[in-house]
Amino acid sequence: MMRSRVVSSLIVDRIRAKPGLKPVEIIHEFKDYYGIEISYYHAWFGKELAKLDVHGDEPKSFNICITGFQYCIPLLFIDATFLKSKYKGQLLCASGRNGNQGFYPLAFGVVDSETVENWTWFLQHLASILLPMGRVVAFFSDRNQGLLNAMGFVFPGWPHSYCYYHLKRNLISKYPKSGYGKLLQDRVINLFSRCAYAVTEEEFKVAMEELVIVGSSKVKAFISDFSRHHYANAFFKGMRYGEMANSLAESFNNWVGVFRDLPMLPLIEGIRQKLMVLNSQR
Repeated sequence: MMRSRVVSSLIVDRIRAKPGLKPVEIIHEFKDYYGIEISYYHAWFGKELAKLDVHGDEPKSFNICITGFQYCIPLLFIDATFLKSKYKGQLLCASGRNGNQGFYPLAFGVVDSETVENWTWFLQHLASILLPMGRVVAFFSDRNQGLLNAMGFVFPGWPHSYCYYHLKRNLISKYPKSGYGKLLQDRVINLFSRCAYAVTEEEFKVAMEELVIVGSSKVKAFISDFSRHHYANAFFKGMRYGEMANSLAESFNNWVGVFRDLPMLPLIEGIRQKLMVLNSQR
């Protein structure tokens, strides 16, 4: 249970008083004061989080991004990308799309892993931005379990679409890639696509009945894992504006890719500067 964010919450006052505190010192202090041992990884990451907490315990979302998002399409693409520095971690992001179909970074935060707690922390701060705007936003994401649990807790009832291409890849993996298996795979994917893109419930029903017959038990097991409201146009509770996938989040991941080898604070500063240049150009 002694994860990085717990460590951070316990040492934030120490970091405020002594910013140069070393991870080894943190390990010794936890051993002496609490009688427990923590890893060097959690000591280091907890220290980095605490340094951010000293300046405000929240994901980075700058005022210009918040103000501008009020005039963007009400869609948000949520994703995480792994960091490549010595101590790893995950960069969580929420990006939208502006009127010129360009990607629009709204918020990002750094955590040690994609847990329910970390996604809840990120989404709660995101909710503090979105709720005062007074409009419902549709979310797109993959099916990371931590994110799904947090989304249901923070944004209950808000429309949430699973990435169609992510679902399609999962379904493809259940069939052989050669011979008759490849023909069956192509047929199943075609029918699943008809289900996802169907604009009426009747059209969806016809395609789904054929899909279950052709795909048999593998398809039945696959579609039983999630509700049709999360992938089928005919049942989606919000507005998609023609979007079916979470590919825009990949644009953000590529956009910040040059910083993923850096420690946490230079990473965030690098993204901040790129945001300034992007908004200035626009």
